[in-house]
Amino acid sequence: MKVTLLGHASVLVEMQGARCLMDPVLSDPFEDGAVVSCPRREIRLDQLPPIDVIILSHSHLDHFDIPSLARLPRQCDVLCPKDRAIGYALKELGFTRIRETDPMTSIVFPTHELMTTHSNVSNVVEFGVVFKDRTGTFWNQVDTVLAPATLQGVKQRHPRIDLLFAMHASQNFGFFESKGLGFPYKMHEMNLNTVLSIRPGLTVPGSAGFRFCGPIEWCNSFLFPVSREQFVADLLQLAPDLQTCIANPGDVFEIDRGKVRHLPGASKVAVMLEQDTTHLRFDPTAPVPPLSDPNPDGYSQERLHKAAEECIAGLAEFVRGAYQSGDSVVDEYRRLLAVYAVGIVFPDGQEQWHHFRLAADAMQLDKSAAPAPAHSVHRIAASALAAWMARKKSYFYLRAFSRKFTTLYALSQAAGSVTVEPKEVADLLGHYLQWKAKGADMALKQRLDHALRPYRK
Repeated sequence: MKVTLLGHASVLVEMQGARCLMDPVLSDPFEDGAVVSCPRREIRLDQLPPIDVIILSHSHLDHFDIPSLARLPRQCDVLCPKDRAIGYALKELGFTRIRETDPMTSIVFPTHELMTTHSNVSNVVEFGVVFKDRTGTFWNQVDTVLAPATLQGVKQRHPRIDLLFAMHASQNFGFFESKGLGFPYKMHEMNLNTVLSIRPGLTVPGSAGFRFCGPIEWCNSFLFPVSREQFVADLLQLAPDLQTCIANPGDVFEIDRGKVRHLPGASKVAVMLEQDTTHLRFDPTAPVPPLSDPNPDGYSQERLHKAAEECIAGLAEFVRGAYQSGDSVVDEYRRLLAVYAVGIVFPDGQEQWHHFRLAADAMQLDKSAAPAPAHSVHRIAASALAAWMARKKSYFYLRAFSRKFTTLYALSQAAGSVTVEPKEVADLLGHYLQWKAKGADMALKQRLDHALRPYRK
């Protein structure tokens, strides 16, 4: 078996009987233009061997890249989770041999085997994959969280894993939600325990090979607290006998009778251009730039102001209507007598502020050019808001152009003691745009159609 890291989570696995391409992302930037591969690499498609099976682990855009899928032969078999976004896009692109598969499913062929592995998360439909032929076994964990039952189930089927691409990064994506910059101790603990439970022949920190670029490059200082080097160092401190290494784009691993050989830069398909992982250095003391609107899609001022007006009017109509029809999120803001503020930043530096004052019996909306005290705030670039409303970009990209915070809490008193209970209420603007705005039920399809438009005949 030969395993080639093409960059980030893209992996080419050549087994006896099948060549598998997993999570193909074949050009930069990706994820709606938010990120690039890191280390920087180049993919030479003319060197890519014929592919028998494309495997998609889940629908996050750094794994499910429509432009890359559009460049691959449609006669390939495709193995993927039962995810409506993936299924829809594949069919629209013309793939016909689609096998939507449950986790913990073994697919056995005369010369090789594929086993999908379960992820213990509730908000993403995803799987990892174990690849096996007579030469050995490779497990690509990708982003899956492995529960003890999953580990036990894999061990029963595959007692020895020769090569593991392990989840390691524990990205601080909660930073975008103003959840702070604390070190992800529990996630790091879980990732280390996973490797120690599997005890593979060779462990490689996998996926997470990207960095933010362009106007959101500043995010890199805050989002990657666990480097590949730190993960390997911690593993060796805990288990000095474990074999570990760090892989870069273009590195090849050959598995033969349980032995794994690492061949740095041996691939003709992927070539590392620059070892630029210094961009990922975790530095929570770095400056956070003021929120501005670079307007990357070139919206006119007129369109931006119109989109803002339509959004605020629609949100106000929804909130007022919820006083009669009921809505769990609005009801919670009402119970807390909350002031919710939306601040919209335009490319010329102008700001609009809209304060929704939710009393028990009515909502009052105030507009101003400056913020006023509020319990919960969502401040967003006008172009990001316009793209969100038009369903042209995903939140993977848009989150870097918005800032949120909340100080919502409830007071209670018993036996002379006061309790201050924090209240985590859904962001009102996000709740409206994702679930309640006109056409929200078709938002995913509209975004996929926008991404698919260049590739439809």
